[in-house]
Amino acid sequence: MQKDSRHQGSLHQHHHHHSSSSSRPQQADVSRSSSIQWESRADAAHGSSSSRYEEHNREPTRLESGRILKTVYVPRACLHRFNAIAKANTLVNKETCGLLLGKDNRELVKTPARRRDAYVVTTLLIPKQRATSDTCAMEEEESVLRFTEERGLITLGWIHTHPTQTCFMSSVDLHTHSGFQCMLPESFAVVCAPRQKPNYGIFRLTDPLGLQTVLQCTAKAAFHPHPDVPIYTDADRGHVVMRDEMSLEIVDLR
Repeated sequence: MQKDSRHQGSLHQHHHHHSSSSSRPQQADVSRSSSIQWESRADAAHGSSSSRYEEHNREPTRLESGRILKTVYVPRACLHRFNAIAKANTLVNKETCGLLLGKDNRELVKTPARRRDAYVVTTLLIPKQRATSDTCAMEEEESVLRFTEERGLITLGWIHTHPTQTCFMSSVDLHTHSGFQCMLPESFAVVCAPRQKPNYGIFRLTDPLGLQTVLQCTAKAAFHPHPDVPIYTDADRGHVVMRDEMSLEIVDLR
């Protein structure tokens, strides 16, 4: 992975390792992406939707180190809109990636004090890219940097598909995300697996354990094991909140 100090991370090298399990989860029909019922990995594990949690009942999310994370509000529409864009690739088992950009909430609207300390995703950016069934590489990163700088946007997260696999963070995903999370602790990764159930997950590295484990990893191979410790966790049961009423700008640079 290539990092750029002006950017929260890089999707330049982004690969996934195929599962060796012979039993495959039930697959959904992605030819009609608008009909997909989205269920997150965290919701499946807890047996209920995180969207049902009342916002005023949410306790501040803390990293494992104790540091409080700002809330990040994400338009729920990004799931079906991104997957509609990715559908052509998904149907031929090719990955697609994008960036979730936004601003500090205080720059957008005046809200009660308890809501000011937050980020809001406003834009889904699809960069020029090349992909295979288990790789996705962003190209012409200068155009992405130029776009974010001209708009005054922050890279808050990134999103990509697993056209043939479940939603999880591969070893290379973890290294990719470490670059984002080093620059912004609130950074998150969305993995969409439209043929599987559950069909998406929102993740962050644990901090300090997971982040330091990945940063200190010296393995040369793209796919490699990490120590058996909690390296990443579900962020949609924490600081990432999906909302139905939010607008979302789509910019496709391809």
